[in-house]
Amino acid sequence: MNKPSSTAFPTLLPTALALFVPLFYGIFYAPYGIDSTDFGYFYGHSWRVLQGEIPYRDFAYITPPAALYWHAFWLFITPEGISVLAGKISFLAEMLAAAWMSAFYLNRVFDLQRLRLPLPLLATVGFVWGVHTFPPMPWHTADGLLFGSAALLAGIHGMAPLAGILAGLCMLTKQSFLLVPLGTALMVFACRPKREGLFCLLGTGAVLLANWFLLNHLNAWEAFCAQTTGQLDIREALQSGLFIYVTQNPVLPALALAPLILRRFLPGLVKNIPQFFVLQPVPLYFCLLAAMYIFDTLKQKVWTGYGDSWPTLFMLIGGACACFPSFFLQGIVREEKNGNLPFARAGIVLGAALLLSWSTGVSGGYKIPAFGALPLLFCALLAHRRLRGKDDVRSCAVLALALGLVMFRVGYEYPYVFPQRPMPRSSLVHDAGEIYPRARGVHVDAVMLGKLRDLRDLRRKYGPHYKTLPAFPLAYFLNGDKPAYPAEWLMDWQIGGRVKEFYDQLQERDITVFMEKDQTGIAMPDAYASRRYSVPLLVNEHWRRIEETEYFWVLQKPEN
Repeated sequence: MNKPSSTAFPTLLPTALALFVPLFYGIFYAPYGIDSTDFGYFYGHSWRVLQGEIPYRDFAYITPPAALYWHAFWLFITPEGISVLAGKISFLAEMLAAAWMSAFYLNRVFDLQRLRLPLPLLATVGFVWGVHTFPPMPWHTADGLLFGSAALLAGIHGMAPLAGILAGLCMLTKQSFLLVPLGTALMVFACRPKREGLFCLLGTGAVLLANWFLLNHLNAWEAFCAQTTGQLDIREALQSGLFIYVTQNPVLPALALAPLILRRFLPGLVKNIPQFFVLQPVPLYFCLLAAMYIFDTLKQKVWTGYGDSWPTLFMLIGGACACFPSFFLQGIVREEKNGNLPFARAGIVLGAALLLSWSTGVSGGYKIPAFGALPLLFCALLAHRRLRGKDDVRSCAVLALALGLVMFRVGYEYPYVFPQRPMPRSSLVHDAGEIYPRARGVHVDAVMLGKLRDLRDLRRKYGPHYKTLPAFPLAYFLNGDKPAYPAEWLMDWQIGGRVKEFYDQLQERDITVFMEKDQTGIAMPDAYASRRYSVPLLVNEHWRRIEETEYFWVLQKPEN
């Protein structure tokens, strides 16, 4: 494919939004909130890497290692006083970079100018709808999305070996990205000379070979294989990868289609009703989704991410666009002079982007493919174009951006915390740096500030031979301690089901346990049996409580 005539359409408003929206997020979203489970996951594990520990061999870790070393590198070069805040900002930066790379990738094949869709607008709306999937914190799904988006962009621009390397790194961030190298190679085979597709596969092979060589050299290969396989039950994989798409709530899509159906089949009833833009199916769906999201947030007063099932709906729409490109992509595919072949190529290009988005949700944890929002939103805009019969989708994109900014701001009024409790943003007035200098600039509420203070004081009293339960993976990192125990999060899932082994190690190493009181007695943090807190439950049942603070129980092993 020839180089597109334009890669961006710099009108003032889209360019200004592209600059100021991410800046706004960095200032007003990134500094807020810490929790004691997911939030510290990559700080705690990357800290272990910087202490010279080898994943799988020296500590439990159930996903491939690329994200660990990626975050360890950034943690190493970040000034200590802003290390926690910098990690939160890095999540926004990764999601922004992934959105822009996805926009450039799609613009290589699809004529955004014909759609009257400025590239900065597409990138910004993709960023906003994707970044609210998760609270700002380092996370391997965002890493995989970043490497996968870069792989697609490199591949479509003829840098096949680099594309293969990046796709391999994507695959090594999380098991759910297993198919991304194949999707990237298929796209390269379809759009570039055939030898480049081979080079792409060789690039991925080189990454996988290097991973095997290094882990084998470090005596960690067998442990890697044992800990990174067998975690996701096949029924759960089918649920998160397939059934979730066909069992979604049909109410909002049905309501969004109602005006169109009435106009089509009962024109006499609606002949005097103007065909307003907002009554078109896709804009109306965005409005209904925003209303429902805001209502649910204000009612429940807890953090919520994506809202209803828009990612699964848009994925289905995207699947239709990729499978029937001559219908949905008519008139916007660059260089349509070779019959149906350009449409087939365009369908593969779009399908590769959708595969990456789909991969972010095929998980044992987060199951909704909202991280890779940009391809999903692009397909929704294509559906709007077909239903309305006009190439101008700019108004729909502007509406999606405006509603996204409003609805997700309401959602972020109650930052993520576990266990869930109402915690309005107005209560996050304390600087965590008051307790731990590494967390300077991060705003927390009085409860989290108290937890951090208790943790610091307990560490001073009992020394470095401790373990926080059931999680709090920030603990060793914030205290600057060499980890005394080979696991961060004592959930059955996170330790590969090796309950007896890790319980015995607590006793054999004579570890003092700091148990979070608000999680004491919780059997499972969600509905899945594999997430059971078996080790913490055993400790809580059998160990001696020797001290109580406001937020922790201090426990030591039984005397006998």
